[in-house]
Amino acid sequence: MDDKIRTFIENLLPAENEIEQELRNYAKEYHVPILRRDAAAFLRTIVSIKKPMRILEVGTAIGYSALIMSHAAPLSHIDTVEIDMDSVVLARQNIKKAGKENQIRVIAGDGNEVLAALTKPYDMIFMDAAKGQYVYLYDDVLRLLKEGGLLLCDNCIFYGKVLDKPEETNHKHRTIVTNMRAFLERMMADRRLEASLLDVGDGMAVACKKF
Repeated sequence: MDDKIRTFIENLLPAENEIEQELRNYAKEYHVPILRRDAAAFLRTIVSIKKPMRILEVGTAIGYSALIMSHAAPLSHIDTVEIDMDSVVLARQNIKKAGKENQIRVIAGDGNEVLAALTKPYDMIFMDAAKGQYVYLYDDVLRLLKEGGLLLCDNCIFYGKVLDKPEETNHKHRTIVTNMRAFLERMMADRRLEASLLDVGDGMAVACKKF
């Protein structure tokens, strides 16, 4: 999305609540990657419409997006998975400060291992973890998503790098680009899903599980 368009959209958005703004300021100061404001607004809108009762998030960070979803669907239960223990501690503190500790459960662990161990299905799954891991999480994500369930995946454009051919990408990002392209191609071709890729935030893939 053109920067002028993104700025125009973000200037139209209402102010975030106190805890969300506090976390956004923290993320900016300490370089913690969280949802861009337009992506956060999109997530809030989708959750408000869908009102999923059970949500799984992969990639908690400081708890920002989990809190957005908890406010948009106050009757939901949210499981959110984070591998970095410092982030786990901070997220739990932020969630408790927001009074959402009974609604949001932060699960410490590697996403691949945690998802493989989960059995109860979810109405919605939000992926915002390491971008090179999406393709490896795919089978468990589809297994855990209910029929009619919603799948959202952030950072699918990966700062525009996913547009480049992997062999033309710098070595540091080559694996991520290769894996993200494989993930998107698999997602869009999966007959079980009705899927789309939107120019929201850093690229938001959205899908509904048909069967």
